[in-house]
Amino acid sequence: MLLGLALAGKAAPNVNMEDVPADTVERAGLLPADVAMLENPSFRWQHLQTAHFLVHHDRKTFAMRVARMGEAFYDAISGDLPDLHDRMGAQRSHIFIFRNARDWQAVVAATPGMEPWAASFVRGQAMYLQEVGSGQSDKMGMLAHEMTHLVFNRFLSVRLPLWLNEGLAEYYGEFAFRRARGLTHRERNVFKALRDRMPMAQLLTATGYPVEPDEVTRFYATSKQLVGYLLWKLPREKWNAFFARVLAGDTAESALLETYGWADVGALEKDFAQFNR
Repeated sequence: MLLGLALAGKAAPNVNMEDVPADTVERAGLLPADVAMLENPSFRWQHLQTAHFLVHHDRKTFAMRVARMGEAFYDAISGDLPDLHDRMGAQRSHIFIFRNARDWQAVVAATPGMEPWAASFVRGQAMYLQEVGSGQSDKMGMLAHEMTHLVFNRFLSVRLPLWLNEGLAEYYGEFAFRRARGLTHRERNVFKALRDRMPMAQLLTATGYPVEPDEVTRFYATSKQLVGYLLWKLPREKWNAFFARVLAGDTAESALLETYGWADVGALEKDFAQFNR
C-alpha cells in the first residue's frame, strides 16, 4: 500500500461530468434516509454525474470542483489498494453538498448516533459534505478525508479499527489535495512533536468517538500522528504487511505489534514517544 504516490506530481485530471435530471438519478445502494434526503423538496437538488459519483448540489461551481477532485482522490486512494477491486462496480456513490450551516445542523440532529461536532460524514455509499473552511485547501482537505471513508466502503470488505480508519482519512486530508496540485510532500513539517497525545492503550481499543471536544481533538491528532509514524518513519514493507493482515481479518492490535516487533503496547508507546520528542 504505497500511500500518496498515485497523485504525486500530477494535476487534477479532466473529468467527464454531466447534469442529469432528477427522474434519472440512480438510487442503487442508498439507504432509506439517503432516499428521503434526495427527495426532500426543501433542498431543490441539482444533480451532477461522473464515473463514480452523483453529486447533489444547489451551486454548480463548487459541485464541479467536488466532482473533479473527488475523482482525483478516488484514483489516488484506490491506487493505494493495488490488490483490491471496487466491489461496487459501475454503481455510483452519492455526495450531498450542504452550504447552509442551519441545514447542516438539522441533518446532524436528524441522524441517529451522529456526534454534534461532525463537520461531514460518510454513511454507506453516501457522503454528506458540508462546505466549510476559509479556502479551497480546507474544503478539499475535508473532501479528501471523507473520500477516504467512501473509497474504503467501496473497496474493503472489513471494517478498519477506528484509529486506523480516521488516521488514514486525516493523512489523506492533509496530503491528497497538495499532491493533486503537484506540490511536494510536507511530512517533516506535519509530523512534528505532538505533546497532547491519547495513550496508545486507549487509542488502539477505541470503538467509539470521545464525548468531550478536547478528547475528540486528541483522538484525531493522535490517530493521524500514529499513521504518519508508521508510514513516514518506519519501513514501508512493514506497513504493507500490517495492512494486509488487517484486511485478512487479523486483529489490528496483534497485527501491529507482531509485524513491527513490539513486545506489547507499552513498547509501542515508548517508541512513539521518542518519535514525538
